[in-house]
Amino acid sequence: MCLGFYYFAIRKPLTQGRTNIFVKLPHYGPAQLAENNKDSVFYKIPYFNFMNQQGKEVSSVALKNKIFVIGVTDYNGQNADKLAAQLYRVQDKLSYLKKDFQIIIVLNQIGIDTITNLSLYAEKVHADNRIWNMVAGAKQELITIFEKNDLFGTNPSSFAKSNELLLIDRNHQIRGHYSGSNLKEVNRMIDEVVVLAAEYGKIKNM
Repeated sequence: MCLGFYYFAIRKPLTQGRTNIFVKLPHYGPAQLAENNKDSVFYKIPYFNFMNQQGKEVSSVALKNKIFVIGVTDYNGQNADKLAAQLYRVQDKLSYLKKDFQIIIVLNQIGIDTITNLSLYAEKVHADNRIWNMVAGAKQELITIFEKNDLFGTNPSSFAKSNELLLIDRNHQIRGHYSGSNLKEVNRMIDEVVVLAAEYGKIKNM
């Protein structure tokens, strides 16, 4: 369910050369009570804590004040390859955002030697370690993060195979969701990352 609304429209996608941004992205997810237990606030994804291909912690705390894209896929198979191909484009097109943007892909069925396998997979897909994090987590933890309150009506058992990507803002609120193996959907995601970055003043003279 969507709690925010588009105020304007991108008439031509930024990936096709548009230079002006006149858009405000929606918020997704059920309303939550604020700390005062009176006011309602936009939904925030639950706390998470993973280890990436470099053996470094990737957590909600570490990602404070960053824009990031997060998704789940199987370690082996066509879904992982399709997702990796699209995210390589994302990495390339948004590298100028530097430390303000991160990609997090949670790999299922990673195997016993987790860090080594994460590192090998990152090397295989040419991941820039400064931007793109390959991580692994327990199945129940993944379901908690992506399926709490049944955000998009996705069956928890099939979510990892859907290549769904979530766009998360600096407040850990969901601002977009996309099919990570679909070219047009990923182009839209790139556009909307740029919109968020501009909203936060990370892109000047747009």
